Amino acid sequence: MTAIAASAHHSSTAYDLSKHIEWKVTVTQFQFVNPHSYVFFSMQDGNGKTVNGRCELPALTALQRVGWTKTTVVPGQKGTITGSPGRNEENVCFMNSFVFEDGHAIGRTEDFTKGGPNPLATIAATHANRPARMPNGRPNLQGPWVGIGGEGRGPIGTKGEGKKGPPPGADGKKGPGRGGPPRPEETEAGKAASAKYDQPFDDPAIKCDPANILFGWVHDRHVNEIIQTDKEITMKYGYMDFVRTIHLDQTQHPKVIKPSRGGNSIGKWEGDTLVVDTIGFLPGTLIPINGVMHSDQLHVVERFDVDPAAKTLTRSYVAEDPLYLKGPFTGKDYMQLSDEPYVLYNCVELSGKNNIRSK
Repeated sequence: MTAIAASAHHSSTAYDLSKHIEWKVTVTQFQFVNPHSYVFFSMQDGNGKTVNGRCELPALTALQRVGWTKTTVVPGQKGTITGSPGRNEENVCFMNSFVFEDGHAIGRTEDFTKGGPNPLATIAATHANRPARMPNGRPNLQGPWVGIGGEGRGPIGTKGEGKKGPPPGADGKKGPGRGGPPRPEETEAGKAASAKYDQPFDDPAIKCDPANILFGWVHDRHVNEIIQTDKEITMKYGYMDFVRTIHLDQTQHPKVIKPSRGGNSIGKWEGDTLVVDTIGFLPGTLIPINGVMHSDQLHVVERFDVDPAAKTLTRSYVAEDPLYLKGPFTGKDYMQLSDEPYVLYNCVELSGKNNIRSK
């Protein structure tokens, strides 16, 4: 079986991806959880001693979509794990494949059953009678939404826009080009803050933290949910169970705001576009994978547009941080109504010592 290349994720750099391991193991436990599933096992070390270990897989949500279930591997199963070893802890790995005793193998992202859930599978039937507008005449944003693509770029006028392909259709096919946004241009203060960030140890996901209002909305294609009333819109992120409230009955931010990961959001309608202005953030990570930080001066303006015929929701945004960024960070992402409902993420972080700094 061809080893599947390690993708950039919150803990992949905690592993030495230049090295390859093959461990003959007996499964002791399979933790089928978010943000990473783990296979726990026992094996014989080089001295013939029985030792325990664990290997990391993608999130439960991602694995489900390629056919994994909680019984794909079970206690007592014997096999061979291939992958890359942890940098800071022995008998820990980034798992590429599990090879069963009969020789068949499953990869961490291989669609091996063709039967995993597809949140875009039957949206036409599921949402056939969906009203285009709410009783008050505003566009209908309610319902379960799942990410289908996006684009991001650094400050306007800088090189490269890092655009991704256009949103795919209801069949869930990918558009061309899936590269992530380039690193925005930082001020000296921003560079200093980023220099202190070490992704294997500081990634917000390690602490079950959603990072920010931009990142979690489309991350890993978890199903989100929007609840809409005349006075407010509640956005329930499928990633990390993060919940935002957008106040439609406020025209100005409060004079005193308790800083938080989601800040304070006020919204208004400009025609059929929902415009959301958010301030009052705790300092944090703007782009967790790239280690780009933001200060408490972050200001985000989002614009939401729904297409009732295509059943898509487009969000464009401009993020400005005069302390850490030399110019605005802009992007756009696309959601489509989901056949699957919103479910709780229920973060269980099991990365352990491999993602903790050595003293």
